[in-house]
Amino acid sequence: MRHASTRFNWAMAVLSTVLVGGFYLDLWAHAHGRTDNTFFTPWHAVLYSMLAAVGIFLSIAAWRAWHRGAPWWRSLPAGYGLSLAGVALFALGGLADLLWHVLFGVEFSVDALLSPTHLVLACAGVLIVTGSLRAAWRDPARGTRRWLARIPAVLSLALALSIFTGFTQFVHPLVDPWAEVSPTASTSHSEVYVVDADGARQTRLTISRGASDGSPAFSAGGAFIVFTRSRSIAGRDPVGDVFRMAADGSDVTRLTRASRWYLGPIPSPDGQSVGVTFFRQDTRRWTIGLLPATGGDPRLLTDGKSTDILDAFSPDGTRVLFHSDREGEHQIYTIGVDGSGRTRLTSGPANWGGSWSLDGRTIAFNSNRTGRLQIYTMSPDGSNQRRLITSNSDDWLPSWSPDGTKIAFNSNRGGHTQVYVAHADGTGPQNVVQNSGMQLDAWSPGWSADGRQLVYAASTNLPADATPFVRQALLVGILLLGLRGGTLPVGSLTLIIGLNAVLLSFLQDQYRLIPGAILAGVLGDIVLWRLKPRIERPGSIRLFSVAVPVIAYACYFLSLQLTTGIGWSIHLWLGTIVVAGIVGLLMSYLVLPPPGATDAVRA
Repeated sequence: MRHASTRFNWAMAVLSTVLVGGFYLDLWAHAHGRTDNTFFTPWHAVLYSMLAAVGIFLSIAAWRAWHRGAPWWRSLPAGYGLSLAGVALFALGGLADLLWHVLFGVEFSVDALLSPTHLVLACAGVLIVTGSLRAAWRDPARGTRRWLARIPAVLSLALALSIFTGFTQFVHPLVDPWAEVSPTASTSHSEVYVVDADGARQTRLTISRGASDGSPAFSAGGAFIVFTRSRSIAGRDPVGDVFRMAADGSDVTRLTRASRWYLGPIPSPDGQSVGVTFFRQDTRRWTIGLLPATGGDPRLLTDGKSTDILDAFSPDGTRVLFHSDREGEHQIYTIGVDGSGRTRLTSGPANWGGSWSLDGRTIAFNSNRTGRLQIYTMSPDGSNQRRLITSNSDDWLPSWSPDGTKIAFNSNRGGHTQVYVAHADGTGPQNVVQNSGMQLDAWSPGWSADGRQLVYAASTNLPADATPFVRQALLVGILLLGLRGGTLPVGSLTLIIGLNAVLLSFLQDQYRLIPGAILAGVLGDIVLWRLKPRIERPGSIRLFSVAVPVIAYACYFLSLQLTTGIGWSIHLWLGTIVVAGIVGLLMSYLVLPPPGATDAVRA
């Protein structure tokens, strides 16, 4: 058996690092909306160029050994045969991915991370980058090697961990720090749901962990739903794109081409366009535009000199209803879809959030003229304004049913924001979502074309940071793998945890948590140095498996406290640290079962 030289191990470790860097560059492009509906992107070009470099390096090494007389199955140093097989699998997976995109479209959000072809690429990537680790396992002198000669194996562990965390980023707190206190980060993210008009059969349509889906609206025919998918980025304006999906939640497609901060998409009655509100960087104002129904860039409808927010289309599609601060307080206006004939309908205290009845005779809107948000109605010319619903709470965002006999709206009369449905005269309001399941707040109701269903957005109370199982299981599993193979020298934890934190932080351009990760790595290395955990000493393995995740999460919460602050109660964040330690302990039993367990299984 031919063992790899230190130079070969280092060369492969560097190439593997560059390959994983290309993978994270592609993830960054997806997170920032830089990908189009095509397989052929510059980010894929970088990734597959790095794959080609690895394949060429291994192929030349194999050819040279074969040319010297080595049999082909031993032409590569011990441990690297699977790396070459991984290159071949990655290439086949890339072809399958291209075909998958042709058949089913380009994936976004969690879909892109968990699609079958991408998981094949992940498996192939792990095979490639762990070549140095397998080589170290087969090296009989690994225990006597100098520290620098052992680092390629440590890099293999770090890169394998980074592939795993890249594909599970939607539950990783470095990517989406839900526990922080931030003006742009929410402790709960939203998804799109549908419910029957009587409150039955509530169904979740989207799964967008790490993002927020909101502002849903049915198309005029009811076959599609448009919505926004937004993500908060520290130090920058949020990014929110407009998506379309089938009414059952399938076939999700991004409509907007250039990522901006979009709000409230509304399909036009003729189905040819989607009205949108988006944030203009040049004027720092909200502007209304019309987006082609098939996707692209919006055509401006307002000038961007004031804050203009789209509310509704007229039933015939010739005009839009919107509210604007162009004359001081927010007031309601109409304007032609060609940008002409702007007309003001309201005056006095702020008025906004209108809905045009399907017969074209009535507009429902919000006003705080009584000191609370209440729902009023008026004629399309602004006359006959009257209060529709009377309550001691806030009611807003009305939406007429297609037959005009019902009106849906938001209300906080029950403590949380919920969706209510009342008769057209404002009587008999009923909560149709009832804060079910994991939902906390529900808002933005919109009717299906037949009036049988409502689509709405709802927040959930399942924060990623409260479920440390995936993150800590991956970290402890990788570290125990290194311990089991004798390839975890002091300094390894700083490299593994630090490199992984840098790559994950790159995805959302938020680097403030990296120092805490490096501190966790340094403290973990101190534990490694003091404990000297060995398989022959099960207690040291157990203690190490508990200490490292506890330290990692303690440093994480410390970083949050020193930067944005912790938005969780002490019960939640301290309990998360404890659970992380429990996860680590359980992982140690998978690697090192208790005495007698193996014999019991055999019996």
